[in-house]
Amino acid sequence: MKVAAISFNDNHSLSMDVDGVTYIGAAQPLELDDGTWFLELLIRTKNGTVALQLVADSPEELVLNSYS
Repeated sequence: MKVAAISFNDNHSLSMDVDGVTYIGAAQPLELDDGTWFLELLIRTKNGTVALQLVADSPEELVLNSYS
């Protein structure tokens, strides 16, 4: 079993079984009315979808990089 886990500052966490990943992708950053930037990252699996909404002060802070 593979599990994705997200931890929050207040010591809460969220996890989901991610066997059978079918899609990982992100939208282009969009500027919100207050000048902040927003990006949504999706991970789709046979068990459901994890959607992360990320907010930053500039679009450069939302650049996704790959690693090995």
